[in-house]
Amino acid sequence: MQIEIHEIQGFWPAIWGMRNPMQSHHMSDSEPPEEADFAIHEDEDGFVNGGWEPPMSFRFGPNDHTLAMKLANAGTDHGKFLRQIVVWVDITATQTWWSEFDTYRMGVEKNSESKMHTLMNREITVDMFDFSALPNTVFGSYIAGICEGYRKTGEFEALLQVLPMSFLQKRTCMISYAALRNMYHARRNHKLKEWQTFCDWVEKLEYNELITGKENA
Repeated sequence: MQIEIHEIQGFWPAIWGMRNPMQSHHMSDSEPPEEADFAIHEDEDGFVNGGWEPPMSFRFGPNDHTLAMKLANAGTDHGKFLRQIVVWVDITATQTWWSEFDTYRMGVEKNSESKMHTLMNREITVDMFDFSALPNTVFGSYIAGICEGYRKTGEFEALLQVLPMSFLQKRTCMISYAALRNMYHARRNHKLKEWQTFCDWVEKLEYNELITGKENA
């Protein structure tokens, strides 16, 4: 399983909106991110160069952090601000894991590699599967060879029928922190190792305590 993060957005508007119910914005102490700015620099040879500087990231204030943790841990209704914090990420996982991930639809969008359009266009090799649970690689090579044989003869439907659940597929996913919280607490101790890897990744996200409920700040 491979997980590559693209970006996380929404902390500042979500935290600001979190205070709407009690109109307590005067107690907010977080720092909003600065906009990206175009800056001019002169290098050591006197050449002038311009470029976009990245924006400053959001910084939680202690008052906002305390309230955010209280609301997040109070349940999905009180913690609805988490729906507005979103992470974009590339995930490469087996069909087994994706079939379970598809259980989660609220706060989740995804674009996947298409078996229909790509499976017949490239050689099928053993590294396109996750056979890590097998005692040896002989069976994995055998399965990959069968799949490649059907690909070579152009038998697409036959290839789909023999393609094992260990076949790896990449999807670019947009997932809210609220959805991640549901996944994390439902799957943290799951017997499928991919869920353990996924939850380990969640624990490394920015302000992941909003998801895990564990106080880190």
